[in-house]
Amino acid sequence: MAKILNRRGSPDSYDAGGEMRRIRYADVIVRGRRINRGTAQVAVHSPVDDDETAAVRAGWRSALLPTTLAADAPVLHLDWPGHGPFVLSPHGTYFDAYLGVAQKLIDERHPNFVRMLRDLEDAGVLLRREIVTDDYVTAEGESRVRTARDLANLWARACAERFETARGYEAFFSASGAEAVEAALKICFQVTYKRFLERHGAATFARVQQELGFAEEAYFAGDPGLTDHPVYADYPFQLVACEGAFHGRTLGALSLTWSKKAHRLSYPKAWNVHHVPFNAPGDVVRERIDWRPIDEILATPGELARVLREQRRIPKDLFAGFLAEPFQGEGGYVPGDPAFFAGVRAVCDETGGLLCVDEVQTIGRTGTLLMTEQLGIVPDVICTAKSMVIGVTLARAEYAAYCHEGWHSNTWGAGRVLDTNFAYTTLDTLLHHRDPVFDGLSYLENVQVKGRQLSEGLVYLAEKHPDVLVGERGRGLMRAMLVRKRADVVRVGWQHGVKLLGCGWAAEVAPVRLLMLADTLGREVDELLSVLDRVFTKVKAGA
Repeated sequence: MAKILNRRGSPDSYDAGGEMRRIRYADVIVRGRRINRGTAQVAVHSPVDDDETAAVRAGWRSALLPTTLAADAPVLHLDWPGHGPFVLSPHGTYFDAYLGVAQKLIDERHPNFVRMLRDLEDAGVLLRREIVTDDYVTAEGESRVRTARDLANLWARACAERFETARGYEAFFSASGAEAVEAALKICFQVTYKRFLERHGAATFARVQQELGFAEEAYFAGDPGLTDHPVYADYPFQLVACEGAFHGRTLGALSLTWSKKAHRLSYPKAWNVHHVPFNAPGDVVRERIDWRPIDEILATPGELARVLREQRRIPKDLFAGFLAEPFQGEGGYVPGDPAFFAGVRAVCDETGGLLCVDEVQTIGRTGTLLMTEQLGIVPDVICTAKSMVIGVTLARAEYAAYCHEGWHSNTWGAGRVLDTNFAYTTLDTLLHHRDPVFDGLSYLENVQVKGRQLSEGLVYLAEKHPDVLVGERGRGLMRAMLVRKRADVVRVGWQHGVKLLGCGWAAEVAPVRLLMLADTLGREVDELLSVLDRVFTKVKAGA
């Protein structure tokens, strides 16, 4: 495979041969077992499924409620060493090509992580727990331990370099991607409600609530906090999301998730969420808006309820925002269309709705820090998680004025000092580390180079195995293989040492996700392509 790729031409001017000469990794040794990503090769020397793995699966099923764990899911051995994407097991060496569904971005053996753990241990805070209802700091100039404020400032600087805004971005930390989305939804509703009061007054809002039958909740009338704001049984603000979206499984995020039956079955759908086709031509979000001022709609009794509930349209003054993945993940690894997002940005600018992007999977994987950079728009709210190990919601700083004390909180978002430092080290390394192995390239630049190498190799494999591999799509090192017999590809892949995972619907041609580390080596791309070549050959033969 490497010879074929070299003959077809390097993906760009990067000296791939020089990279091989620069590779210098120490062996990773655990209990006498040794692996080195500079020399490791995928090799399975015994069946990956045996009596032991069957017993492990049975044990999991007896202890855990069902999740997304498949009956034939790979059985992994945590006490066997890994290095880069390679992991040793009792059955041989396998290649992890979905990286904990995008949790892993940089090799966990990276010296920056080793140094971070040592610094935390030296400071006695490796297992320290705090909460951001307290202001905690470190001794400036004496400690390399990072606080939540340090992480927020690092993210703010990164966003300021990429998106032009009046006052930049501020952060809210939570414990997961779904919770990062929950925070974004709350910001949308807080901003829209309080801007409505600024523009139209409390009396007009009371008319809206009366028209829709949303009564005040008497219980909260005695609460001395926020005395100018009665609490209503429900609120009229509307959101737009996309078909094929996945934003998490908590009920708020789930109201936007719209990709598979398993996510939606039996759960009530929020009445105030509208879905439009992802990357749809035309101006589908604009078509959902009723552009009349709220006073004009209220002038006709019953008109507001008819617009919202019968026509399923959104009065412009009640449009809270749009939330979508700039690169759909669970929906099939589909990159966003800049024209589609530009149209949505224009609608948000004209209505005051917030444009929110879900970058939970995409940080550092598509060749830029955020996939949104490639769409040519400036987001109002950004949701991240996974490789950050915590949820991070970044919102324009001016929205802080609309978020009253207690609008949201999270115990573990920035309370685990280890997690906060892990996130800081990941982002800082991604942005600033220049790896000698890559002759001074940043990891974001490396993703671009290796992404082109991976794409070129997949195109070649599609030409060689057209009965199995139909094509590929994606950006950088976040790509989907479009395959026939997907279940067979995933099953045979594991049997031959590559850990794969599908996404999107199970159709005749269905996507299989491929994820690689930001510090991926050229030899690792070649190794993945070689094992995929063997897998497609076996699938075609009916293995």
